Amino acid sequence: MIGRFSKLGVYEELLQSRDFLKVGAGALLALVGFLVEQYAPDRIMVSRTLILASVAINGLPVIVGAVKGILEKRVNVDELLSLAIIASLLAGEFLTAAVVSSIMVLGALIEEATAESARKSIQTLIKVSPKKATILAGGEMKTVPVEEVRVGDILLVKPGEQVPVDGVVTEGSSSLDESAITGEAMPREKKAGDAVYAGTLNHNGLLRLRAERIGENTTLGQVIRLVSEAEAHKPKTIALIDRFAKYFTPLIMGCALVAWLITGDFSRAVAVLIVGCPCALILAVPTATVAAIGRAARAGVLVKGGQHIENVALADTIFFDKTGTLTEGNPRVDEIVPTEGIAGDELLRHAASVECNSTHPLARAVIQAAHYAKITINAARDLFTEIGLGVRGSVDGNLVEVGSVYLNGGLGGVPVALQARLQAIKEQGATPLMVYRDKQPIGFLSVSDRVRRGAGKTVAELQKLGLTEIGILSGDHEKSVDLVGRQVGISRLWSGLKPDDKLRVIREKQQGGAKIIYVGDGINDAPALAVADTGIAMGAKGTEVALETADIALMGDDIAKLPFLIALGRRMLFIIKLNIAFGLVFNLVSVLAGASGLITPIMGAVVHNVGSVLVVLSSASIGFFKDDSR
Repeated sequence: MIGRFSKLGVYEELLQSRDFLKVGAGALLALVGFLVEQYAPDRIMVSRTLILASVAINGLPVIVGAVKGILEKRVNVDELLSLAIIASLLAGEFLTAAVVSSIMVLGALIEEATAESARKSIQTLIKVSPKKATILAGGEMKTVPVEEVRVGDILLVKPGEQVPVDGVVTEGSSSLDESAITGEAMPREKKAGDAVYAGTLNHNGLLRLRAERIGENTTLGQVIRLVSEAEAHKPKTIALIDRFAKYFTPLIMGCALVAWLITGDFSRAVAVLIVGCPCALILAVPTATVAAIGRAARAGVLVKGGQHIENVALADTIFFDKTGTLTEGNPRVDEIVPTEGIAGDELLRHAASVECNSTHPLARAVIQAAHYAKITINAARDLFTEIGLGVRGSVDGNLVEVGSVYLNGGLGGVPVALQARLQAIKEQGATPLMVYRDKQPIGFLSVSDRVRRGAGKTVAELQKLGLTEIGILSGDHEKSVDLVGRQVGISRLWSGLKPDDKLRVIREKQQGGAKIIYVGDGINDAPALAVADTGIAMGAKGTEVALETADIALMGDDIAKLPFLIALGRRMLFIIKLNIAFGLVFNLVSVLAGASGLITPIMGAVVHNVGSVLVVLSSASIGFFKDDSR
């Protein structure tokens, strides 16, 4: 029981008041039995009955758990405590068995109560999950449980209310507190057309919104699910502890036997069995991991598992995508350049019809330009996305393709006059979006984006953290990548890369021993995110894709969190190493003290739990790790 509850995911039932009452009742019986023995020695049978009842309440579940573990071929530290309790009973030390079992079980409860501080991020997210929603239907308002909301419903969110679902504002404007999702403390202004998330707080305006994702499919629902699942993902460090624990139980049993044979004092063997339980060592990794995941979640960084924080801490190389990652991801169409015989509006209509269902930043720029030009968009049929190259679909019976010039074999089929304009656009650092109709170029759109505010500072902080290589892997043209590289302070640049080219660069670096972080938008960068040691996606734009493809998502699209994340990972590894060292030394000293007779079995139970609580407190300190990006 004690060892099997050392994994945080199975502690929840221990927190019920019934468990505390049961432990307290068992301990009270032991105390009453002791008092009867002291002050009414003629009632020895009453005293022993009370004490044995205490053992049955607090000790028997531990023994049963140990037996089940052996039958299931799972060696666990429960065996050590069970042997200590049984040995005390066989030796006639009934009070020792009762007190030890009570202290050990109570200690497990105290450890969990302390460890809960490392897991509060999940409970906080659950608490902000809205329970009610106001639906507008037929000119009437109806308040219903949020489970009854359906995609497409129009909802009303009043000032002071939480947004019940993920959706898009259709009318109104307001400031929303998105800290539960993005970790950003400052409210964000929302207006018609802006996306909003479930669980965020509407400050001062009346909003109408259209429901797009509900229930577990909302960003908040996915965050809760993924953070909860993260406990099941062990960092590599924990595998060492698992292997160690398998041999630890037989070793401690051997030490107890040796202590008994050498000294002839059976109580010393019992003390060794009790203090030898390596709970402090077993708690060293999971408590630190969960604390780090919780701290990252509070900062708006969603980590799918502890091993990903460990990988971030060990990384020496970081590569960025350009558009939507180092840049703001809100590009605009600067110029429309059609070929001869094609009107600008016609070119824009074709491009927008193909891009209207895409969430890529460049696609949004095209759609916005069409909206400003008051062009009617008819969504293309038979859409197909060729990752890293562009999108194609059927518009008015024609095959229309929008994207890189490489969609149709490069510049070879592009008219010379158009090539000259393309080169001029590239010289300015803008990105051209070629538009083809039935495989023939009909022009291009010049799209430009701004570098994210603070991106240069973030790169400088990453350099201070000692990363040996920082680079940009982009499908964009060389001039645009060079311009962004100069602005943010990155000199290692790759441009004109297709998705397989990005994979090639990353794999070549990995073969050379590099531990790589790749940061992208989670949509067209999915292959690179998957092959990197750690894939970090921008979570606010294209959230659903980002959460599914990447190891880590920046829920506020804030790359300024990257230095914090790396430093947090390094702090987690430091705390884990500190906990392991402490656990090893603590167990060694305790076993020697028990074998030497310096501590009794009852003292050993107290000492054992003190060590476990100290490890949990050490891990909980990660929750206070400072986020300098705010």
